[in-house]
Amino acid sequence: MSKEILQHMTFHHIGKPVPLDVIKDDTSTRYSPLFDMYTLDIVNDLSLPIQLHAFGEDSELHEIIKQQSHVAFKVSDIVEALKDQEIIMPLYEPFSGYQCAMILVNHQPIELIETSLSEREIWGDGLFKDSKLYP
Repeated sequence: MSKEILQHMTFHHIGKPVPLDVIKDDTSTRYSPLFDMYTLDIVNDLSLPIQLHAFGEDSELHEIIKQQSHVAFKVSDIVEALKDQEIIMPLYEPFSGYQCAMILVNHQPIELIETSLSEREIWGDGLFKDSKLYP
């Protein structure tokens, strides 16, 4: 990854794998049939974006993604940022204006995001409706 890309990475969120029973009964939990994955956005006193993820038996995501917490960063050019990286989740666009992929850096999963959306649009209700990730 070029120094220019590294200098322009901005923190976006933390993702943490949890057992399904931790989040399954929360009415805010979303299900993604694409990845057989459940997601719950957690509100906290620091306004730090944290997502809890649980995975079904049919999830084909890389085992490291299903077992280790990840940190997500926004980048200005995701294609450039992915060059020469060990990619553990290929680049895709779960909804319009938002692309992401995951790489492995020193055995740590890192999500990279390129988006034209505001944080309010990303974290707001309804954006995920009819998306590839949460149809």
